[in-house]
Amino acid sequence: MADHGDWTPGDVAGMIANPFYAITVDETLALPHEPLISEDDWVEANVTLISELGPEPYLRNLLSVLKGNYPRG
Repeated sequence: MADHGDWTPGDVAGMIANPFYAITVDETLALPHEPLISEDDWVEANVTLISELGPEPYLRNLLSVLKGNYPRG
């Protein structure tokens, strides 16, 4: 990000898009692991979920998951 208050629109968009600035991310999400699906498949599935749930419920659910509120096996 830019220094000394010289923020660009890209800097602001990057900060807004990063949930790190809104919540404390659950530490278990940072553990090394093998992905179960590809990034492209994950994006495709979540685009579908956004269209089914709507953007606000989807984002609230995503923040909840990032905080560690998800089923653990």
